[in-house]
Amino acid sequence: MALSRRSTKTGHKPAPAAPAAPAADDSEVEEVSSADEISSEPEEVMAPAPAPAHGNNPRAARASGATAQPRTTPSMRPPKRKSPSGRRKETPSHGGEDGGSEGLTRSARSTTRGGAGREGESIGALRRRGWSLAMKFSIFTLLVSVLITMLFGVFSIRDLRAHMLEEIIRSGYQDVLVLNAFGQHVVKDMIGKRDAEFSSLVGRYRDPANPEYKKDRDYLRRIRDGDPRIQDVAIFGSASASNDPASPIVRASDGDATPSTANSFTHGQLVQTNYADKGANVYWIEYGGKSCLLFRVPLEPAPGTDSEKMYSSASIVLSASAIDEEVGKLTKNLVMVGLLFVGAGVGLSMAMGFRITQPINGLVEDINIVSQGDLDHESTVPSETQDEIGLLAMAFNRMTRNLREAREKERDSERIASELNTAQAIHAKLMPEKLPNLPGIDISTAYHCAKEVGGDYYDFIPVGDAEHLAFVVADVAGKGIPGSMVMGQMRTVLRMMAVNNMSAMDVLSKTNFHVARDIKRGMFVTAMYAILNLRTRDMTVASAGHNPMLIWRAATNTIEKVRPNGIALGFDKGPVFNRTIREQKVRLLHGDRVVLYTDGVVEAMNEDRDEWGDEALDAFTLKYATAPSNEYVRLLVKALEDHKGRAEQHDDITITTFRIV
Repeated sequence: MALSRRSTKTGHKPAPAAPAAPAADDSEVEEVSSADEISSEPEEVMAPAPAPAHGNNPRAARASGATAQPRTTPSMRPPKRKSPSGRRKETPSHGGEDGGSEGLTRSARSTTRGGAGREGESIGALRRRGWSLAMKFSIFTLLVSVLITMLFGVFSIRDLRAHMLEEIIRSGYQDVLVLNAFGQHVVKDMIGKRDAEFSSLVGRYRDPANPEYKKDRDYLRRIRDGDPRIQDVAIFGSASASNDPASPIVRASDGDATPSTANSFTHGQLVQTNYADKGANVYWIEYGGKSCLLFRVPLEPAPGTDSEKMYSSASIVLSASAIDEEVGKLTKNLVMVGLLFVGAGVGLSMAMGFRITQPINGLVEDINIVSQGDLDHESTVPSETQDEIGLLAMAFNRMTRNLREAREKERDSERIASELNTAQAIHAKLMPEKLPNLPGIDISTAYHCAKEVGGDYYDFIPVGDAEHLAFVVADVAGKGIPGSMVMGQMRTVLRMMAVNNMSAMDVLSKTNFHVARDIKRGMFVTAMYAILNLRTRDMTVASAGHNPMLIWRAATNTIEKVRPNGIALGFDKGPVFNRTIREQKVRLLHGDRVVLYTDGVVEAMNEDRDEWGDEALDAFTLKYATAPSNEYVRLLVKALEDHKGRAEQHDDITITTFRIV
C-alpha cells in the first residue's frame, strides 16, 4: 500500500489520470489484421458500490454507538485494447441493429482472417496427433480393472488362508488334547522324579525289550498314519524344568529312515496360545522341508508360578501344505476370471468411448469453422445427442450468437473506464496542490483511496487574515464515486462557510445546514475542523462525530485527545446538530505535535480481520512524535502496511500532522 505523502519540504501534486481517447467515428474504423495486438485478458467492469446504510457504516457507529463492520472492495483495472500504432480502437456505432451486426461481423471476420485460420489448423492437427478420448478411457478402464482384480485376489487369498489355517489349528488342537490323556499314562511313573532318577526311569522305559514302550510307540504311529496331515507325534520329557523339553520319551518316527535332523521339533513362530483354556500352544515350524504346525500341551503342572517352564509335553506336527495348494488353485482361477473381466471391460469401454467421442469430434469441427471467422455457423450436435455433450454444443451455439452483445459490452467497459479516469482527475483537483509554508510549523500529509476515487478529504483554508489557518480532515460514509461526489459538495460548502469565520463550531453548523438538505439518505460526513492562530499558537477545535485529534505534549511526553461533542454532518438538518456541537480551545507549545486522521488508519485490518486500533496509534505517536513530520508519516504508513500484510485496504486513509518547531 503505497500512500502519497506531502510535506513542507517536498510538495507533490497528485497527477491526474489521462482521460481516455474519445470514441472514433465510422470514418476512423480500421480493420484488425492478424498482426494486431488484441488483449486476451478477460475484461471486468464493476459499477460503484452503493453507499452503505447508516447501521453498517463505521463512522455512523461512532456517532450512534453501533459496531463498525469491515468493508473490502476489489480493485478494478479496466483493460485497454490498442492497435500496433498505439491508438485505442473503438468499435463504430451504427444507427440500427442491422448496421451494428454488419459492422461487428465484418470486424470479427477481419480479425480472424489471418491468425484465427492458423488456430483452426492447429486444432485439427492437435486432434490428429493426440490420443483419442476413447483410447484414454480404455486405458483408464484397464488400469481400474486390473487394480480391482488384484485387490479382490489379495483379499480372497488372505481370507482363504485364514479359514484353512483356522481349520487346521482346530483339528490339531483336538488331536493334541486327546493325546494329553495318553501322555499322562506315559509319564505317570516319572511325575515328581528329577535328575538321575528321572533319567533312569526314562532309560528303563525306552528299553527295546520293554513291551510297554513298543506298545506306546505303535499307538503313536497309528495316530500318525491315521491322518495324512500328521507328520509326527511324540511325548517329551526333561529331568529339570525348561521352556522346551527336547528329549523324546516315545516318538512315532523313532527308527524311521528319515534323518532326525530333517524332522526337527524346534519351535518357531508362536501362532496362538491358551486354546480353550487348556494351555496348548501352536507354532509355525519347518519339518522335513515342509511348512508345518507344531501343537504342544504340557503334561505336568508348571513349577512354581512360571507358566512358561515345563517338565514334559505331548506334541503333534501337522502339515500346512494344503494351504499352499488351495491358495495356488485359487490364484489360477482368479487370474483366469480377472483376464476375462479385464478383456470385457476394455472392449465395453472402447465401444462406449467411440460412441461418446463421436459428437465431441463433431463439436471440434464446429469450433474449427467458427475459429476461421464464420460466426453464423451453428452446431448440429444438439440434434444428435441430448446429454452433457449436447448441452455443451447448445452453449457453443449461444456463445456464437452472443458475440455481438459481447462487443457492445466491451464498448460500455471502455466508456466506464474513461469516465473513471475523468473522475480520478476531478478528485485529485479537490485536494490541496501544495502544503502551506508556515514558519515554525512542520507539516506533512498522506492520502490513499481504497478504490479509484474516495470519500476522504483534507484541506488547509485561510480564514480571513494572515494569522489564522484552518485545518480540516473529513470522511464521507461511503467510497467510490458516490463518496467522492458528496465529498466535493461538502468541500465547496465548507470553504464558503469558512470565509472570515473565526468560529469552528459555526462553520460546521452552517455547513451542515446546506449539506443535510441535499445529501442522500443513509450517507453522512464526519469532520474535524480546527482554526490555528499562527502567532499565539491558540487553536479552536470542533468535531462532527470524527475521530479524536491527537496532541502530543512535548513537556510531559503524553497524548492528549481532543474530541469536542458533535454529531456527523447530514444526520440532522439543524436543530439537533446545533444543540449538540461544541468547540474546544487548545494552546500549543513548543515541540507539540498534532495528528488528524480518518478511521481508515485505526481500522486498518490484517488477513485475520484484526484492526490496528487506537492503542497502536497512541503508542506509535509516543515513539515517533519528535521525528520530522514527513518521517512520522512515512513510518506510520509503513506500520499500517506491515499490519495489513496481504489483506486488501478496506477504507480510505488520510493523515495530516504538524509540529511546532
